Amino acid sequence: MDKPIRNTARSLFVVKEKVFITPHYIRITFKMSDEQVNLFQNMRSGNNNKIYIPSETAMYCNDYEESIWNSDFFIAMRTYTTRNIDLINKTLQIDFVAHGDNGPASKWAGNAKSGDFLGIAMKESQKPLVPSAKNYFIVGDSTAIPVISVILESLTSTSNVMLLLEVSSYRDVFVLNTKAHLNVKWIYNPSPLDGSKLAEECIALFAKEKQQYVFAAAEFETIRTIRKYLKEELQLERDRYYAVSYWKRGSSEEESNQERQEQRME
Repeated sequence: MDKPIRNTARSLFVVKEKVFITPHYIRITFKMSDEQVNLFQNMRSGNNNKIYIPSETAMYCNDYEESIWNSDFFIAMRTYTTRNIDLINKTLQIDFVAHGDNGPASKWAGNAKSGDFLGIAMKESQKPLVPSAKNYFIVGDSTAIPVISVILESLTSTSNVMLLLEVSSYRDVFVLNTKAHLNVKWIYNPSPLDGSKLAEECIALFAKEKQQYVFAAAEFETIRTIRKYLKEELQLERDRYYAVSYWKRGSSEEESNQERQEQRME
C-alpha cells in the first residue's frame, strides 16, 4: 500500500517581534495573515519546518509571490522546529541558537527586525513527539531546546522527567514550563564546535535512572554514542527511544544530511 502523501504548506512570513530569551537563544514571532492561518491550520507546534533565508537583494524585491521560491531569491535552506503556532492569535514562533554570523540562519536571526521576512514551509503530521509514558529521560543540546520545550509542555502531571540540557553558560539557563515532575541537570559548554561531554554525562545518569522512554537530540557524534549505548549496553527496544542528530560539527546541513539520515535508520 502506498504511503499517504502529507500536505505541505509554504509561505512568506513577516517578523512581528524578536526577543532574546537568553544571550544565546532568540525567539522570533511572525505575523500570520488569514490566508496563512487557513494554509497552516493542520500544522503543529514541535514539528520540523524548513526556513528559507532571503538574500540581501531580495529585501528590495516588490514581486514576492512570483519570486519567493526562486533559487536566486533565497541564499540557504535550513531545518528548524516550529516552537509555537497559534491560529487564534495569528502568530508563529521559531527559536534560534545565536552563534553570531557562523551560519546563515544564526546571522539572519541575529540581524532580524520587525518587518523582515522569512520563507517557511511545513508538512502536516499528527504523530505525537513522544509516546505516552510515565517516566521520560530527555537529553539535548541548545539546538534541541525548542522541541524539548514543546514536549515538556505537552506532558501531564502524572509524568516524571529527567532532563539533561547542554547550553553555553549559566546565563543561558531559563525556566522550562511543564506540568510534569521535572528534574533538570544543566551542562555548560561554551565551545560546542570543539566537542561535548553530553553523551558522557548522559550515560552516567542512565545508570541511576529507571527510564521508560528516552528522547535524545543533539550533535551527530553525541547521538551516535548515545544511540550505541541504548542499543548495545541497555539493549532497549526500538520503540523505547528516539535519538536524532540535528547537526554535525564541521559540516553544513547540506553536507551532513545523508549521514544524519542514515543514522536515523540504524
